[in-house]
Amino acid sequence: MKTRRHAWLPLLSLLVACGTAPGPAESPAGSTAEPALHTPLGSVAPPSASAPAVAPLGVDGGTSAFGALVTSLSEPDGPFFSDNVISNETSYLQIATPLAKAAAPGGAYLGVGPEQNFTYLALTRPKVAFILDIRRQNLIEHLLYKAVFTEAQSRAHFLALLVGRPWDAAGDPGPAASIEAVIAHAEKRAPDEAVFAASHARLRALIERDMPLDAADKKTLEVSHRAFFKGQLDVRFELKPAQGRRYPALRELLAQKDPEGAARGFLATEDAFRFVQTMEREGRVVPVVGDFAGDRAMPGIAAYLAREKLTVSVFYTSNVEQYLLEPKVWSRWARNVAALPQDEKSLFLRAYLDQGRRHPRQLEGHRTATVLQRVVDFEDRQAKKPYGTFWEITTERLLGDG
Repeated sequence: MKTRRHAWLPLLSLLVACGTAPGPAESPAGSTAEPALHTPLGSVAPPSASAPAVAPLGVDGGTSAFGALVTSLSEPDGPFFSDNVISNETSYLQIATPLAKAAAPGGAYLGVGPEQNFTYLALTRPKVAFILDIRRQNLIEHLLYKAVFTEAQSRAHFLALLVGRPWDAAGDPGPAASIEAVIAHAEKRAPDEAVFAASHARLRALIERDMPLDAADKKTLEVSHRAFFKGQLDVRFELKPAQGRRYPALRELLAQKDPEGAARGFLATEDAFRFVQTMEREGRVVPVVGDFAGDRAMPGIAAYLAREKLTVSVFYTSNVEQYLLEPKVWSRWARNVAALPQDEKSLFLRAYLDQGRRHPRQLEGHRTATVLQRVVDFEDRQAKKPYGTFWEITTERLLGDG
């Protein structure tokens, strides 16, 4: 395991969204104090000038410890040009078997985006997870998921809570049910506005046991939860403005199979669901607002892991590095990677989006390809010749080459 310290550089905010273009923005030079930043979908205090003092996470998931950790690590809300309520990566199970075999359990998982992270948690079995995204909306959505996991009595109940439907406890298909049976039971009764409103109120109360929400955060929470109620299991990733491309629905992602034909999603088996549920109930899935090339969240997570003597097992970056390739920004990202506690087993997990050039490992019927790389191989290649394109990042020195 290694840790390295570097001087912290100014914050650069970049969009985290598969298949969209970022809108970078830097803080004014010499700025020392800024008011809290509010956007239509969230608010957060500005970052301090140096890496934050990170609050500890209690082993029992103490609410004050969880909320303090989320707050101490988070940066201001960043720009975004898509509604990432759900993922758009149909290939997320492409590497399920090699990932489960290669990832060292009991370490730290870092990820980005919404629900696909839960499947990767179930496959890799970490001790703690940090979900890092430039959008505060993603943080609020993960707080919603934490509350749904906390209240859910079963997998079907989980989905019913998420989309605002009544749940038939007596007829629940049970632990041995297939994902298809779970989805069918969750949709057995029609969506109900009164049920949604009552569920939303309970879930918000659960969230506020962990951390208080201001008016903007409450609005973000309602917008995010209502997106599931409005779209139901047909809710989709959407670009803004829309470009006419049809992305997969949540029901399609939940029912996805790995290349061997096995259901491996976090709701596909009782064991996968209960593992993630336990992590969520114990406060060990920590959502953070942060820029991969920034000066607060990433250094703060590195400091936390070093203090807790935890090594990164998996870092799921999706296609974020596609937006970090401007030289000054890329050097900050490489600096943040180098500061993470890691070893020879630490893995990068990436998604490549086909925008006219098909990936060598892209499977038939998918527009995305999901690949693995050891962090040490990334750093070795970076030291010899810094990466210049996302194609290089996602095609060179992959796990399984040679």
